[in-house]
Amino acid sequence: MRLSDLSPGETALVVRVGGSGAIHRRLLSIGILPGAIVRAVRVSPLGDPIAYEIRGSFISLRRNEADYVEVEKIVPLHLVPPGSVVKVILVDGGVGFIRNLNRMGLSPGKLVEVLRPCCPMLIRTDAGVFNIGRGMAYRIYVR
Repeated sequence: MRLSDLSPGETALVVRVGGSGAIHRRLLSIGILPGAIVRAVRVSPLGDPIAYEIRGSFISLRRNEADYVEVEKIVPLHLVPPGSVVKVILVDGGVGFIRNLNRMGLSPGKLVEVLRPCCPMLIRTDAGVFNIGRGMAYRIYVR
């Protein structure tokens, strides 16, 4: 999937940055790197350019520039409906947060079943059944 295919409000993980020469260097210099989380914010009335949020900054790219960026669409865990089984793609947090989630079996590549929606969210992993709050669920990205 290309970055230009994202609709406003959708979040994605950058997989690969293509292009060559100046366009490739420009994309990398504005923070579009593999592993970065990008959210489509707004599309101009004529469809070009598109505003994105990346690492807390807002950038604007033309559609042809965004076509060089390959992404994988992801969603925060709190948006997953009950009964769904999803795969953890990314955990956005510090060392202690990641350590605590690892103890619960929530690390990249692991499967999670959502048993009850938010507040607190009830999930099942290979390590057991756990309650997690909304703040934690916002920082766990799944596919």
